[in-house]
Amino acid sequence: MAQHDKRPSLKLGIAIDSLMQPRWVRKSIEDFLATGICTIDLVVRLPTETKHNSVLLNLYNCVDQRLYLRMPDAAELVGIHDLIDTLPSLDPESDKLKDFNLDVVINWGLHEWNPKLASAAKHGVWFYVFGRDDNLMPGVREIFEQDAIIVSSVRCVRGSRTETGLVYQCVAPTLSKFSAQLNNNETYWKAAPFLARGLVDLYNSRQRDFDSVLMGPNGFARQPADFSMVQLFGRLSSRAAARVVEKISKFEQWVLAYRLKQNQFRYLIPPADRFWADPFPLKVEDKYYIFFEDFVRQVDRGHISVIEVDQQGIVNGPTEVLKFDTHLSYPFVFEWQGEYYMVPETGAKNVVELYRSSSFPYSWEPVTTLLEARCPLDATIIQVSGTWWMFVNIQEDGVAFNWDELHLYYSESLFGPWKSHPRNPVVSDVRSARPAGRLFWSNDVLYRPSQDSSRGYGYATTINKITRLTPNEYSETAVGKILPSWDKDICGVHTVNVLDDITVIDCLTKRTRLMKRELSSPAGVEIVDTLLSTT
Repeated sequence: MAQHDKRPSLKLGIAIDSLMQPRWVRKSIEDFLATGICTIDLVVRLPTETKHNSVLLNLYNCVDQRLYLRMPDAAELVGIHDLIDTLPSLDPESDKLKDFNLDVVINWGLHEWNPKLASAAKHGVWFYVFGRDDNLMPGVREIFEQDAIIVSSVRCVRGSRTETGLVYQCVAPTLSKFSAQLNNNETYWKAAPFLARGLVDLYNSRQRDFDSVLMGPNGFARQPADFSMVQLFGRLSSRAAARVVEKISKFEQWVLAYRLKQNQFRYLIPPADRFWADPFPLKVEDKYYIFFEDFVRQVDRGHISVIEVDQQGIVNGPTEVLKFDTHLSYPFVFEWQGEYYMVPETGAKNVVELYRSSSFPYSWEPVTTLLEARCPLDATIIQVSGTWWMFVNIQEDGVAFNWDELHLYYSESLFGPWKSHPRNPVVSDVRSARPAGRLFWSNDVLYRPSQDSSRGYGYATTINKITRLTPNEYSETAVGKILPSWDKDICGVHTVNVLDDITVIDCLTKRTRLMKRELSSPAGVEIVDTLLSTT
């Protein structure tokens, strides 16, 4: 973000124990310097930390990295000499620290120095913390306890106060039940931009609201001892055996369910070689259409199909309506000014594209590219009081999965140009970030369905009440959740859409290979019914 006014830049000090730092730390420094609103004015040289890994931990890390780590290694040490070589440096005990009139000291070294450095800067010392319940190194405890989320944060200590404040927080999924390396790598790359976001907020005198503050330890992450590693190996072996048994006996498949008016839900089960997900309904001339992702396992890619349904089931289809040589999903369809439009997910192409129906419902033609970004997912659009808003997940550099950071854009026209909201990402929480269907109004309140992937991709749907939506501010609060609890073979529900008198959802099923059974009628959608009934 370039600096556009004459306000003075924030003056930063960085506390480090070495000129060799993990790759994600270097990226973090590059990110906040690129904002144009801050400068590094001082280096505080901390004592070097000596780490001694256990023998079994070294063995585990070696095997883990070979088996799982495919992304660039965020923990790889790289030099930062070129970023700070010409800067003055001081000992952390120096009385001259205050002479630099620093706004913030950023500590990447020993956390025991946090209180000692807190009075050296106007806004205290800022530091990263990973994890929330103890100070075992991130990624390991989550595997031990099968914790579904990893909480990463930037915190601060100011002046003589010992309590810590929260600058920024992200709740991300624990991606692997087996690999600490994969979990750590994702966590560190995701954390790199946090300082830049916090400093921009500080520069603009803004504060972020965190719907659920998950505070953790203020201290160094310790390495697990050999005894703990023996326990971990035992749990991993048991877990792996259970997974093998499950894969042999069952397979997962997304299916659809719909209802007309307040009748019972009917399931739409695809053939075993594919799954159906992301349903979006339209009612046109008393006919009901459901557009959805039609994923074919053999080619490992989805396209967009449509079916026509009535109360008894499928009338026509499924019929393929949009297919590329890249993956397509989340066919966000809507009617505007007598025309039918679609914004399918084309994240593999790094664009958000708008299509118009030339012959509804089977023919669609490209209109324009609405947005270019890194792997944009599940773009969801709504017009509010003449302004168009786009909710979409955007992926950070080095991150493998894009489930937990929601970005917001706005425009005076559907066709753009689209402007990035200054608070992006407006949500950093895997429990409520990624879109899960159309926004809807109830009693003059706007609600946003979102995915909760904390316990696995597409685990549940969260309904959020939007409390502030302006070009400068955004806030929302979770008011309910649709859980996959109505049938023992249902383990996910990540899209819900209600339009006119048709309701559609998708469900992740665990289907046995040896037998078939009827699924129970979906429950939990009552939260949407209740909200809509107050309109």
